[in-house]
Amino acid sequence: MIKKNTLISCLGFLTSLSAQEISSNYDLGSFDGVVRGYHVFYPSYVKSGRSEDYAVDGSTIGGHLRYHTPKLSNFGLTTALYYSMGTGLNDKDDANTLMATGRFFTKDYSAKAVLGELNLHYTDESHHFTLGHFKIDSPLTNSIYTYMPNMFEAFLYQNKSIDKTTVTLAKIEKMAYATRTPVEYGMVGEATKTAGATQSGIDTRGEFKNIGSQTLADDRVKTDGVYVLAIENNSLKDIKLRAWNFYADDIINMFYVDATYANKDIPYTFSAQYLRTDSVGKDLANSMLDDDSAYMLGLKISLEYKQALFSFAYNHSGDAKILNGWGGDPAYTSSVFSRNAYRANVDAFKLEFDYSFTDTFKIKNSYAFYGQSTTEGTFVPSQPAEPISMPDTNAMEYDMIFLYNITKRLHFLGLLSYKTSEYYYAYDTVEFVDVDMVLTYSF
Repeated sequence: MIKKNTLISCLGFLTSLSAQEISSNYDLGSFDGVVRGYHVFYPSYVKSGRSEDYAVDGSTIGGHLRYHTPKLSNFGLTTALYYSMGTGLNDKDDANTLMATGRFFTKDYSAKAVLGELNLHYTDESHHFTLGHFKIDSPLTNSIYTYMPNMFEAFLYQNKSIDKTTVTLAKIEKMAYATRTPVEYGMVGEATKTAGATQSGIDTRGEFKNIGSQTLADDRVKTDGVYVLAIENNSLKDIKLRAWNFYADDIINMFYVDATYANKDIPYTFSAQYLRTDSVGKDLANSMLDDDSAYMLGLKISLEYKQALFSFAYNHSGDAKILNGWGGDPAYTSSVFSRNAYRANVDAFKLEFDYSFTDTFKIKNSYAFYGQSTTEGTFVPSQPAEPISMPDTNAMEYDMIFLYNITKRLHFLGLLSYKTSEYYYAYDTVEFVDVDMVLTYSF
């Protein structure tokens, strides 16, 4: 761990240097980064059947500083330091306060820095490879970004020799869970192991561990990693095709494909997706699965009209839940705190309306209805936690997001979110309200 005062001093010094000053005489590489302040406002709460509602407290500042070395014969190095600390406004001693743990690296909400990226890479017109610690950009690993996303220890190679086609090969050995992992496991996944995390990761965020043990939430498990093959193609007019296959040794195979048609004259887009998982090898994930195979499919249509964007999405899942442990979230009906489409027997619908008042100010509204799945779970954030049980009622989520670009580098996001859980707590419907403010400065 790096001392807080030292880190803050370094961040202040580095961000004060402009790119022009750094490269005025020598090519010393480049820096970029993000500083983000995150505050959850009272009276955000979890209404959980208790005599007094929980407050949700989470006031945090953090971000990352990334350094790219100069290129030498198309080779380069990249490293990034991620950091998170409380602002002093958190009420950690109130028994009726649930700390927003998805904003921190540590269980006690103390300051901590993590070396999330350290990799060697090569790029030319047709080839690219990366070796080391980095984020893998794929539908099966991408998640909502907080202070640090899921990072992987891997080798990745991409080839663009075929016209309008990118082929990706990768081998993943280890994974470090993101700062948001406890939210994805509990509040988003409600302990179903379907929403991007198979464990809370509250003690191990930022720590690179064997991906087999991360996937199965068992440090005793050691597997031969994950083999990745992906193909993206744009050769058909106005159509983009993508296919990704993740083979996790002795655990599961995840196959995902989607296609998007974009009509530029009207304009509208039509998208379709399919996700399938199969138990493989020694079937180490059997205790977490309903069946050897599971699937989800989806459709989405979006229409732009002047400053407005309208979209409708639908997802359907089969009789078994989808084990989803690497942060992925391609489902069209996912929302800020709900990923129910990966559960069993779900028919989910989502309506979205976005409106840009100016080039710098936009409002996004969405309503998602998830019905009632047949996947066991429990609303983890409430304490004491209740046993795993079958769903009791329908689930939904409404989100309103305000986006304002104050300057080219300084951005404001305001969030109002209301969701209900399909799992009862204390024999009553659980309601969750979240009111957030996020300020982000990029450099």
